[in-house]
Amino acid sequence: MPCSIDVISNDGGCFPLTLAAVEGNLVYGYGDRELVRKDLDLEARLRDDRGEGWDIRFNILRSYFQSGDELLLHLEVTEVVARDTERRGPRAHLAELATARVLYAKAHDRDELFDVRLADVSPSGAAFISERSLSTGDLLELTSVVDDRPIRFELRVVLSIPAIYGRNRVGCEVTSILEADRHTLVELAERYQREGCPEQRNPEIARTLEAARSRSTVSRRPAPRYHA
Repeated sequence: MPCSIDVISNDGGCFPLTLAAVEGNLVYGYGDRELVRKDLDLEARLRDDRGEGWDIRFNILRSYFQSGDELLLHLEVTEVVARDTERRGPRAHLAELATARVLYAKAHDRDELFDVRLADVSPSGAAFISERSLSTGDLLELTSVVDDRPIRFELRVVLSIPAIYGRNRVGCEVTSILEADRHTLVELAERYQREGCPEQRNPEIARTLEAARSRSTVSRRPAPRYHA
């Protein structure tokens, strides 16, 4: 410290947070006054070049006017979780149409509706293909019919990479879902894990996805490394 890290806000969005010092159980930081508030939960996802690292969650205990556009923040670390590159649970690969409604987005209006095509789903996450450009921290509500059952869940965007035909593959985590819908996704993911996903049954799908990922890797900057 001092250092700057990107944090995802529970209110939606992603922004840089400056960490200045540690004193006892408090972390002192600075954040944009338009984006921070008392009792707001923030999460930093720090990763190395292999995709391994830590999820660090903060709560803003207090905020004070400092100067200009920034507030001085008293932060409490509420959780630290080690992350590796392994996916936390099985996902069902599919190609179902869904309707997305914007709850919060950097580049779109609230309640804006647009169509996406689901690529995979699980009780904890989902990915979809869209022509829209979405940013880390955007919040969406998705409704679709999966396994002949209507489902609805809320998602937070965590990653967006270029896909084929000029579209984007958007990876999300589930932030809110009804227990009945969660059960549907658990059953579906477990069944696909037993039977094998379409990529395993059709190698051409895997080759197409790998080509798209390779093109996106060439155009992306290396992930930043943070030192505190």
